[in-house]
Amino acid sequence: MSANRFLDAALSAAMRGWYVFPLQPHSKVPAIKDWPHRATTDEIRIRDFWPHHCRNNVAIATGPSGLHVIDLDTHRGLDGPAALYQLATRSGVRATLLTYTVATPNGRHLYYRMPGGLLLPNTAALIAPGIDSRGHGGYVVAAGSHTNDGDYRALTNRHPRELPPWILQMLTPPPSPAPAAEPGAPPAHPDAYLRAILSAETGKVTAAVPGTRNTALFRAAFTLGRLVAGGALDQHHAHEVLAAAAAVHIGHHQFTAREIERTITSGFTIGARRPRSLPAATTNA
Repeated sequence: MSANRFLDAALSAAMRGWYVFPLQPHSKVPAIKDWPHRATTDEIRIRDFWPHHCRNNVAIATGPSGLHVIDLDTHRGLDGPAALYQLATRSGVRATLLTYTVATPNGRHLYYRMPGGLLLPNTAALIAPGIDSRGHGGYVVAAGSHTNDGDYRALTNRHPRELPPWILQMLTPPPSPAPAAEPGAPPAHPDAYLRAILSAETGKVTAAVPGTRNTALFRAAFTLGRLVAGGALDQHHAHEVLAAAAAVHIGHHQFTAREIERTITSGFTIGARRPRSLPAATTNA
């Protein structure tokens, strides 16, 4: 233990293998630029971030840490904990809520490990009102921090359990709708149908703005990964078109080729769990 509680909190998180970086005092705002690339588990760098009298709060970068954190809100009339408990009860797996948990000023953070190195983007009210999540491209305020709203306190010392399949399924993006056909038009040939899907998904990736690029790429990779698993699309071709669409963002706002590869791989892997085949073309007699 040191004389700096924030340094102790940062070192404690890093000992778990979680990548940390400083937030402004009493705040949830990053105190450094380029935090996704500067978050660290290295003790020397951590001590540089939190010198003796530094009061900076502590953040955990969830993606590099292999975490997906469920954020349960209890203010503004919401009751995220109750909503998640009801969902767990309905699924018959309430025990999966027993994981590393942090009390926040407005609710709870439930920490989970991502299975098999998968990555999921941040979500907002996707599971239910009052339930957000932080994953690839996000961060959470660590236990031991203090904001103007109150303290962040660890409620359990258990290791985070793996993200349960029932939560993973709820966080998986819904399938993209099929391209609309003109009224009265004959059934599209599968090749034309597939080209329309590829054009729509790559267009979304290219047009994505900073803050939405990872999510857009992940959703597109998920959609195409389903087609790859269903035998309708070649994986190498799907990867090539997605990487080319995302390449226009490389170098802008710290977007990198490595991030593209990781996001496409994650989307393909999760999409493969829901194979999708295309309808066969019909012919006129």
